[in-house]
Formats: sequence, C-alpha cells, structure tokens
Amino acid sequence: MIRFRHIALALALAAPAAAQDTTTVVRLRATYEVGNLSGFVVLPFGGGGDLADAAAESAEIVRRDLDFSDQFKLAEATGARAGEPVNVALWRERGADWVLTGTLAPRAGGSTLRLTLHDAVYGQTRGEGSFDLPPASDRRFRMAVHAASDAVVRWATGEPGIAATRIAFVTQGRGSKEIYLVDSDGENVTRVTSDGSLALSPAWSPDGGRIAYTSYRGGMPALYERNLASGADRILSGREGLNITPSYAPDGRTVAFAATAGGNTEIATVGPSGFRQQTTGRRSDSLSPSFSPDGARIAFVSDRLGEPQIYVMSANGGAARLVSDYTYGNRGYSTSPDWAPAGNRIAFHTRVSGAHQIAMVDADGNRPRLLTSGSRNEDPSWAPNGRHLVFSSPDRDGGGLLVLDTKTGRVRKLLAGRGHGLPDWSPVLMRAGGR
Repeated sequence: MIRFRHIALALALAAPAAAQDTTTVVRLRATYEVGNLSGFVVLPFGGGGDLADAAAESAEIVRRDLDFSDQFKLAEATGARAGEPVNVALWRERGADWVLTGTLAPRAGGSTLRLTLHDAVYGQTRGEGSFDLPPASDRRFRMAVHAASDAVVRWATGEPGIAATRIAFVTQGRGSKEIYLVDSDGENVTRVTSDGSLALSPAWSPDGGRIAYTSYRGGMPALYERNLASGADRILSGREGLNITPSYAPDGRTVAFAATAGGNTEIATVGPSGFRQQTTGRRSDSLSPSFSPDGARIAFVSDRLGEPQIYVMSANGGAARLVSDYTYGNRGYSTSPDWAPAGNRIAFHTRVSGAHQIAMVDADGNRPRLLTSGSRNEDPSWAPNGRHLVFSSPDRDGGGLLVLDTKTGRVRKLLAGRGHGLPDWSPVLMRAGGR
C-alpha cells in the first residue's frame, strides 16, 4: 500500500499534468444568493497637467476593484467628463444607486486622491476622504489605490474590502518550482524565491509581513520563513524528514505544519515554546493544518480511515472529529482545508467523479456544499473577507488561478497558466481610512 505521505510528496514533486479539454467550464452547483446588485458608476477622476494619466489609471483601478468585490453592478460613465459638476439625479435615472467622484491633486512626493461617494437613492453624501498616493511610477501606487477602493466599499456596505491584498502561489518552471505574489486584481506579479529547486506551500503571516514555506534547496524539505521587507530567511524547522504545509496561528508566532515523527507524518507546531507534536498516528499520516480564527482548533488532513479526509481537533491536540462527507468502506478523497478567517466554515477540495472540486463545510461537519464541478479545481484559500476563494484549475480555459465569490457564484480568472498552484490569500496589506 502506498502511504499518503508518499502520495503527497509525489504530488509536490510532479510537474503539472498535461492539459485535458480546455473548453471545459466550471459550473457552480451551490445555491447562490444572486439577488439584485446595486448599480454603481465611477465618474472620470479629475487631475490636470501631469496628473491626467495618473487620474485615469486610478479611476480604472478603483472601478475594477469595485467590480471584483461582487457587490455592485458597474455601469459605464458614458458622456461624463472629468471635473464636471456631478448630476446625481441624472445618474439615478440611468440606474445608478452609487456615484463616485474623484480628483487627484499634487503633493510633495506624490499626489492626493480625493474621493466622494454619493448615495443616488437618498441624494446624500455617504463617504468622502483624501488618500495620499506615491508617484504613479512607484510600485506602491497600485496598492495605495486599492486601499482607497476598500474604503469606498466600506462606505457603501459597511463591510471591509479586499482589494489591498495579494495572493502567494507556486509556479512550475524548468525543473523547479518558485513562489510568486500577485495583487488581488491579477496585476503586479512579483517573484519571491529563486531556489532553483522546489519551493512549496506558501502561507501568509497574520501581519502580512512574512511568508512561511517549504524549500528543497538544501536537498531535503526544510521549513523557512521569509521576511518580505528585508528578503531574509530563517529556518523554522530543519528536522530530518518532511517539514511541509505550514499554517500560521492567529497570534503570528506559532506555525503548524506536517513533520516526520515516529515513522509517520504528523501535525506539529513550532513557536515560542519550541517543537510540539500534535497528532500521533498508527500507520496513518496527517498534514495540511489550518487554524480556526480564534486559534483554538485546527483543521487538517488524515488518511486514518484509508483515504485522506478532513478532521478538526483542538489546537492542543487530542481527539479529532471527521467533518468531510465520507462513508466508511467507500472510496473518498478530501484534502487541502482552509478555515475561513471569520466564521465556522472550512473550504477544501474533494474528489467527485474522478476530478477534484472545491467544497465547503461547517466546522461541525454540517451543511456540506459543493462549489464547483467540471474541470479540476484544487487548493482553495479564503480572502480575508471570508466571502471569496482563490483556487487553482489546471484545465479551465488554459488553466490558472481563479477567484470564486461564494455568495453570487461568479468566477473570474486571476492569473492564466497551467503551472500556477497552491495559492494562499494574504490579509489586508494596507488600510486607508481617508482624512
């Protein structure tokens, strides 16, 4: 019998499978809350002279961010010109519930974006603020505009936005796998590692400043932590055997991962109190831990019933409860759990009719939901709003990373390419409350 740890390791080492039917689409099978999205129009931002291009770029970034929030129906600002007085009543007649105006003004070291959100239904100003931006040529420019977009979402809905986030992922190269980052809108791809071997399973720290990951650059899989500001690495675990699938606790000081112990692969933690083994298997393996939002529990994968399934246990170890849908004696396969950053839901992928699909279940095992079907869909990771999921799909439309809105069922392509996988969504990286 091939042990599960060997299966996991073989999957990590393998190159992406050859493409199948690239015309296959993901058909969502859950019952989604589609409803009627409120109409939203972003009018052209004002910005004279040297700021005209930056103003136009800012308006387009904000418009895309609001669209990708999946909470509004974006309308074209047909006939509108930058700097004109806004006629909110006219836009209301055209179906807009919200009207956003903006102006870019120069300041030392960059510019200031002034935004005003008009409630077209009640004829009121719902929110306004000024946001300092670096020069448009600065790599930080887009993230600063994303943060302003998130403020607009908060003004309109009272909920946090997720535009000012990034996704870490792994890309297959020639004989190697490396870790990259990409903004939430699919722009600004940045390389993190250059190991020339295998770098796997990136996991964001809660403060967004570090990434834990596994690298084979020393020959065997060691667990590292990368400081994204300095680029420096430190070893979290270099124990003999496997050190894979890391996940941070909410305190940001403890990392759970899968480690070789007693001839099996077990869930362990490393942190201020050192190394601690959390599971003890009997000819079974456990991996892929994910902490609950309060840090009290861990979801993980174990093949103790013969094939991998999702379990939940206390963060201090002990008895585990099966939560994925499985009947003893039948074949089943569920893995890659990710606990929602708020609430009681766990996303994972499960095998359906021979292909992996994204599913979701409450942490007590109730209300299982299948979210995708058709092409292979794997390795889900929650956005910090607990509404969107990023996942990899090797087959759909040429493959790549996709984002699913679990409320409306909308799927959008984040990044194209069959070699992309193992995504992990960051916390919000920049906040701008307006002033």
